Order: sequence, then C-alpha cells, then structure tokens
Amino acid sequence: MERIRLYNEVLLYSARLCEVAIKQLLFCTQVPESRYTRMALGALLESPCPTCKRKDGKQPHLVSLVGTLAHPFHLCLEFEHCAMDHMELVNKLRNSQAAHSGSQNLNIRSVAESKAQLLKDNTDVLSGFLHMLSHLEKLEDSMLDDLAEKAEAIFHLKQNGLPPKDSNFNLVPGEPFAFNPPGARQ
Repeated sequence: MERIRLYNEVLLYSARLCEVAIKQLLFCTQVPESRYTRMALGALLESPCPTCKRKDGKQPHLVSLVGTLAHPFHLCLEFEHCAMDHMELVNKLRNSQAAHSGSQNLNIRSVAESKAQLLKDNTDVLSGFLHMLSHLEKLEDSMLDDLAEKAEAIFHLKQNGLPPKDSNFNLVPGEPFAFNPPGARQ
C-alpha cells in the first residue's frame, strides 16, 4: 500500500508543479489572471476558447495556454510534439491512478519486488517530468532574454533623452523592439 501511496504522490506533485510553473509564466504575461487561475493542468493544455461562445449549438474551438506562451518564441512545435506529451501523460496518470477515479491495483509481492517496482515507476514519471521542465526552462529563458533585450533598448532611449511622455511602448513578446517616435511616419 505504501508503494501505491508514494507513487500517487509523485504523480500528484509532478502535475501540480507543472500547473504552478505554467501559471507563473502566464502571470508574467498579458494573459488575464482570471483565464487560468482555477485551471488544472488538463485545462491549461486544452480548454474551450473563452471568447468563442457556443452559437447555434456549435462547440467553441480549443486553445492551449501553454501554446499561447510558446508561440511568440517559436517554441510551438517543440511544445506540441514533446513537452505537451509529457504533461498530458502526467495529467492522465494523475487523473486515472492518483486523484480522481481510482488507483493502481494491489499486487501482493515481496518487499524487494515492490521497492523495485516503485523505483521503476517513479523513475519513469520523474524522468518525463524532468524533461518537461527543461522545455519550460527554455521557454522561461526565452521570455527573460526577450525582456532583457527590450529593457536595454529602452534604457538607451532614456539615456539619449527620450522624454517620459514619449515612453508608451508597445512591447510584443517574441518580436524585436521597434521604437517609432511620435510624429514619425509609419
């Protein structure tokens, strides 16, 4: 029984840490907090578009808040083909074995066999979890690099005498900073 409890805790905490990391990255963006605050991992991966209401019985299309984070930094395919698979696996395992519907079947065996199974199961989950975290790290690094580049450009403008009234910038994640002085042709 302890093996099952420990395995379930690894699954639950892995899913929870994924949720927290994604929500923290979303918090650093312009995505309204109300869109993700109460979402679990599955909804962060795929949920109905909040602006597309059901019209004439049609279902709204699905959006991924993780994809929303990855897109400006050209990490969409990486997340779609790799990281999302790991998060979805952790979420499915959590939902099927740890949190909601049930748990693993009890399998009577020796202590050594049980410990070996726990080690294998936890290693599988945690290896995938660690790999998924490396994708989130890459996304976070891209966000920080983007902000640092923009901050440096703005700092230079300020150093060169840009008045505060002209400092209302349109900063778009993943796009180079472009300053168009007021009155300049666009």
